[in-house]
Amino acid sequence: MTEKYRKNLIQEIIDRELNMFLAVNNRGGTSPCQERPESFRIMREMTHGVLSDSFLESYLDDLKQAETEGRNFMTEKYALMERLIPPLRDTLQLEEIVNAESEWRKEVATQFPRTVQPEGHEGFCLYLGCELQTYSAATMDAYYNDIMAAQQKHHNLVRERYELLMKKLGYGSLKECEAGLTA
Repeated sequence: MTEKYRKNLIQEIIDRELNMFLAVNNRGGTSPCQERPESFRIMREMTHGVLSDSFLESYLDDLKQAETEGRNFMTEKYALMERLIPPLRDTLQLEEIVNAESEWRKEVATQFPRTVQPEGHEGFCLYLGCELQTYSAATMDAYYNDIMAAQQKHHNLVRERYELLMKKLGYGSLKECEAGLTA
């Protein structure tokens, strides 16, 4: 796949996610996060930017199917986080993905505690676990394969995500951001 195709794929995913996100009916009205769509775009680009084309294509199919069915993954994810609906799925794969990403996040938070706050760990795991529940079996398989491949290569996808984020925010790297926050 070309870089242009991949960029367009990620953009289409984020556009569809943003539409879902903006359509979430919060109990207290519009969320402050919903008033900052560009922040949402950056964070979702960070999330998806390190995953394989296979995952991205499968997830885009999930989003299209959800739209056809009138589902809103963002509403479902937040309802799961608040335990307003029962779990949509509970698989060993889901647990293994959350565990792997959790360990990677702990490693990054230990190395860069001002940039990646260690106390955000529980929220990270809850958010990820709830998001994964909205994925189809095929998308979950693709994500799981990405995790396994990263582990085999000793890559830390959480670190790769934060490196992408730092570049988007104008820092050269996590290391540079951390040094700036320490000074």
